[in-house]
Amino acid sequence: MEYTGERMMPEKADARTFWEHIYRYRFAAGYVHNKEVLDIACGEGYGAKALEKSGAAKVVGIDISPESCEHAKMKYGVDARVGRAEAIPVENSSMDAVVSFETIEHVPRPDIFLDECRRVLRPGGVLIISTPNREVYRKLSPNNPFHCSELSHLEFAGMCEKRFTKIEYFSQRPFWTAKWSVRGLAMPADASSGKRAEIGWFLQKWLCPNLSEEKTQFYQEHPVEAILASPRLFSSMVDPYSIRKYKPQQIEIPVFTLAVAYRASSG
Repeated sequence: MEYTGERMMPEKADARTFWEHIYRYRFAAGYVHNKEVLDIACGEGYGAKALEKSGAAKVVGIDISPESCEHAKMKYGVDARVGRAEAIPVENSSMDAVVSFETIEHVPRPDIFLDECRRVLRPGGVLIISTPNREVYRKLSPNNPFHCSELSHLEFAGMCEKRFTKIEYFSQRPFWTAKWSVRGLAMPADASSGKRAEIGWFLQKWLCPNLSEEKTQFYQEHPVEAILASPRLFSSMVDPYSIRKYKPQQIEIPVFTLAVAYRASSG
């Protein structure tokens, strides 16, 4: 497959992009045990395969690219099907969980996409979804040619809350935190400064050995194993890619927002 930057390809992506995606699937793995799962925009298939190995009863991948689907089938044995996010080729109320990472910003009609996610979920089913926080992301990548529907956290939350109940929000990659916040130790060195940056760098080397250049190169060749690997205890404090409960009162502005949203048990 040719690497264009539109889809994450583990062996060709930069380290930051690679680990962002790996941690999202690792997060989703905690919600799929014994469930029938749909992975929207499954790309080359590494995430769908990891969800299967995490204990999902069934995983179906959907991607608009026939080449990506064929690659996923050949490399990972994934049940990958060609389809559009605004017209998911799956029956009504047929899935227990839908996983959608960095998809909604690529879709011209995100409202229709979320309607489709709700449609294919069984009552009580869960959507695990992420998207860049536009207010921050545009400062880092102002001209992403593949994005057409970037959302702020409030816009994203509003769209989810119109369609789902019992929603929890999470954050990934702190762009800014209050000076007193321990989470500031997870900020990248180029965004932090002084003693906090120095301490954060030291703790990351100790608690997050997987992020070393050598380990990253290994895991880029073995992305499923990267997702299934267990992080070190307490590493989430300083790991820039770890996914944590979103708490506005902690004054943290993340690059990426995630939601875990449940379809109502009736209706």
